[in-house]
Amino acid sequence: MEIGLDDGEPMPILRRLVGCVSDQPDAKVNRLGTLVSRYWFLAMLVLMIPAGLWLPEGGRAIKEADWVTPVLVGVMMAVSGFTLDTGKLHRQAANLGAIALVLLSTYCVAPAAAYGLALGLQPADNPHFLTAVMILAAQASSLASALALTVLSRGNQELALIFTLLSSSLTVVLTPLVLQLSIGSSVAFPLGQMILKMLLVVVVPVALGQALRRFLWVQAKPLLRGIRLVPQWLILVFVYSGFSVATGQINGNSDVVLRVVVVSALLHAILLAWNFGVSVLLRMDSGTGTALVFCGSQKTLPNGIYLWQRFFSDNPIGALPLALYHLIQLIADTLLVPFFERRNQSRIQ
Repeated sequence: MEIGLDDGEPMPILRRLVGCVSDQPDAKVNRLGTLVSRYWFLAMLVLMIPAGLWLPEGGRAIKEADWVTPVLVGVMMAVSGFTLDTGKLHRQAANLGAIALVLLSTYCVAPAAAYGLALGLQPADNPHFLTAVMILAAQASSLASALALTVLSRGNQELALIFTLLSSSLTVVLTPLVLQLSIGSSVAFPLGQMILKMLLVVVVPVALGQALRRFLWVQAKPLLRGIRLVPQWLILVFVYSGFSVATGQINGNSDVVLRVVVVSALLHAILLAWNFGVSVLLRMDSGTGTALVFCGSQKTLPNGIYLWQRFFSDNPIGALPLALYHLIQLIADTLLVPFFERRNQSRIQ
C-alpha cells in the first residue's frame, strides 16, 4: 500500500515539521537579540538613576571639571557632523516655517506654560519657586541631546542642527527678555564668551566631523552601527551626572522636589503635545516633525546652570528645575525614540 510519497523528493510535511523544530532555538535567539538591541539603552537609562543617587561622586566630578561636559558635547557634535549630509543643509535652512515654530515653542509657549504651572503649584511660603522655574523655561533648546535623539530616530538631523544652533545663538537676546517679562529680572549674557563657546563646542566639532566624513566615509560604513552608539553612551553619562548633581538638592526638600517634578513633567508633556500636534496639523513630513518635537520641547542644562550661578546664586533651588527637567526630558524622549523611528522608517522605505 502506497502512502503517496515519492522516494526521490523530501517529504514536504516532514520538512516543514523538522524546519519548525530546528528554527525554534534560532527564533528565540533572534527575539532575544531584538529585545536587547531595542531596550538595552532604556535599561541602562533607568540604572543611571540609582547610580547617580547612590554614587554621586563621579557625576559631581564631571560637573566640577569644567572641561569634561564641553568635551563630551563636542564629541557628540563631531559624531553628528560625521553622519550629517550637509548637501541637504542649505535646503533645510529655507524651511522658515519650521524654524519659526521651534523658536515659538522654545521662547513663547514654554515660558507661558511654565509661568502658569509655577503659579498654580508653588508653595505658599517659598518665594524662590517661580524664579527657579522661569530660569528653566527661558533656556534655549538642548544642544546635544535634541540632535542626538533626532539622529537616533532617523529624523531630519540637518534641520535639528539648524534648530539648536539658531535657538542657542538667540538665547543672548531672548532669554533675558523672557526673564524680564515674567519675573522682572534683568540679566546680561557675556556675548563674546558665548559665541566662543558655540564655536568650540558645536561649530568646530561638526566641521571636524564633516572633514573626516570626506576622507573616511566609505571605510567607516561597516562601523556606522557602532559609531551611532556613541551619542547614546554620552547621554547616559549626562543622565548620571545630572542625577548626581541633583542629589544634594533633593535631600531634605521632598515637598519642593515633588512640586518641581510635577511642573517639569507637565511642562514637557505640554511641549511634546504642542509640537507633535502642530507637526500633524500642518502635515509636516515625519522627519521634520521629529526634529520639531525634540528640539522644541527640550531645554539646555549648561547655560541654565551658568545663568543661575551668575545672576540668581541666592536662589537655593535655582538648579533643581534645570536638573530634574533635564532628566525627565532625556528619559521621556528616549522612550519616544522607537515610535518616531518606526514613523521615519516607513517614510524612508
